[in-house]
Amino acid sequence: MTLNEAAAFLNARNDFLILTHKRPDGDTVGSGAALCRLLRGLGKEAWLHPNEDLSPKYAFLSQGLLAPASFYPQTVAAVDVATEELLPASAQPYAGAIDLCIDHHGSNTGFARQTVVDPSRSAVGELIWELGEELHFSPTLAFCQGIYTAIATDTGCFRYPNTTPRCHTIAAACMENGLDCGPINKVFFETKTRARFQVEQYLFSHLQFSAGGKLAAALFPQEAIEEMGATADDLDNLASLPRQIEGVSCSITLTQLGAELFKASVRSDEQVDASALCAQFGGGGHARAAGCTLRGEGADCLQRLAAAAQEALGYV
Repeated sequence: MTLNEAAAFLNARNDFLILTHKRPDGDTVGSGAALCRLLRGLGKEAWLHPNEDLSPKYAFLSQGLLAPASFYPQTVAAVDVATEELLPASAQPYAGAIDLCIDHHGSNTGFARQTVVDPSRSAVGELIWELGEELHFSPTLAFCQGIYTAIATDTGCFRYPNTTPRCHTIAAACMENGLDCGPINKVFFETKTRARFQVEQYLFSHLQFSAGGKLAAALFPQEAIEEMGATADDLDNLASLPRQIEGVSCSITLTQLGAELFKASVRSDEQVDASALCAQFGGGGHARAAGCTLRGEGADCLQRLAAAAQEALGYV
């Protein structure tokens, strides 16, 4: 679907439920909240699915938007969801019945009945903003908060390679419509818990370097996470930190989620396609930022992923 076709689709439907992905980040929550407010502004009934993984730091975006248990949707939409496997457990009953997916992952599997996918966008928030333009929606402050959060978090506060002139333009438009970006930037880019500092200390003291120093990888076993008292927020976006080390082209963090279950996050430069690397293990994402889930013993899982990264770097 084009954006124009998606706008017509949304105009013709009602009673929306908007799904976000498990372990939600700023793009899926910000985009979902903005889409919900856009639809309400058009006189539609719209709600966010109550994602059980939602972090308290995103509460300001979802306030007043979470669907009551009695709500029955006519139209189900998903934002920033590349595959139905990424839906939280509570949203799995909607698998196979999602009417529209709006996404910017090239690895999107096309699971929805209708799909808007544009990998050139820095965040899904860009697409939601342009849907608003197509629908002649006057941006509200709450709408702009969602859009800005989506774009700022997915670009690392406009530092990552996916940052474009267009995303700067949309962020500026949010500010022109009354958004004070300072408090949002402080929450997501300047504030850390004590546990987060401990997590970062653990990361740098347990990094394993290989491929001539181009690969840095670390494993976070469950016992270490529990000892530090770290939450999902404290463990968020760790893989980007080793990439700050001079000479590192690819970084991997492997975080234990349960018995023999690990979440891998990969960040890379142009030498490694992170999405292609994670696709070897059933995952995906973007060329410079991707993830996957592995099962097995932690050290073995890390070794398998590292071996694939070493091969991509030309070290076999």
